[in-house]
Amino acid sequence: MVRLGTRGSLLARTQSTQVAEALYAATGLRAELVIIRSEGDDHRIPLHAPSRPGIFVATLRDALLAGEVDLVVHSFKDLPSAPMPGLVIPAIPARRSPADVLVTATGGGLADLAVGARVGTSSPRRAAALLRVRPDLTIVPIRGNVDTRVAAVAAGTVDAVVLAQAGLERLGHLTDRMTPLPTRVMLPAPAQGALAVECRAADPLADHLAVLDDPRARLEVTAERAVLTGVEATCTTAIGALARWESGVLTLRAELTEDGTRSHTHAEHSRTLADEHDLDGAAALGAQVAEWLLL
Repeated sequence: MVRLGTRGSLLARTQSTQVAEALYAATGLRAELVIIRSEGDDHRIPLHAPSRPGIFVATLRDALLAGEVDLVVHSFKDLPSAPMPGLVIPAIPARRSPADVLVTATGGGLADLAVGARVGTSSPRRAAALLRVRPDLTIVPIRGNVDTRVAAVAAGTVDAVVLAQAGLERLGHLTDRMTPLPTRVMLPAPAQGALAVECRAADPLADHLAVLDDPRARLEVTAERAVLTGVEATCTTAIGALARWESGVLTLRAELTEDGTRSHTHAEHSRTLADEHDLDGAAALGAQVAEWLLL
């Protein structure tokens, strides 16, 4: 039995449970969930406060490094671009849809929102993409779990919210009131839709977890996260990136927005790779695209 550390939110527990079930099916190794509460779970504290960035990830990693748990599962898009000393990510399971979803009371799309409609999001990337298409919209900072944000639409607190499609899919909450946004309108966050299964570097458990790894997901995520590193992104950087591996070619699109919507750069490039295990090639493509974004 191994201890799987997780936040207490429904999405975090669902994702961790799905990884635990896959691990048992593949190896026969059982995992028990250990709920870890972080300071970030206190909604009275704004996420933009100086001590807040990365607090959810940091708390899980602290527990892992301290030996309180044996592995943790992250939404990969939430991880800082720099690796964490002493920890490894032996598994990136098959990726779900990387797209974002617009949630409204009626199921309409962006074009159906009234002039001045209030859209809830605390993501600089999502806010910038929305305002490029609909500069009349009012962006309303919002936080909380998936259900809390969807409930804000039902209550009329906001007219719409933007959420990751993958989380809604994993929860089984995707409905006809939710409209996937085309990536040409809103490019996803790097690694959105992917999970990162993390453990201590010296732990033999890493070999067991590696059976859950999906080479295509790892290849695409490696390219996307290399863009993060290349532009020295922080949690407030409005950056999107999406890689696709098809027929021996890795294609990467990325965009960077600075100062709201006033400075927006976009880059796209493809590279032929030897196979889906060519992580160095994927990282080089990400670094090249990052350079173009900064020109």
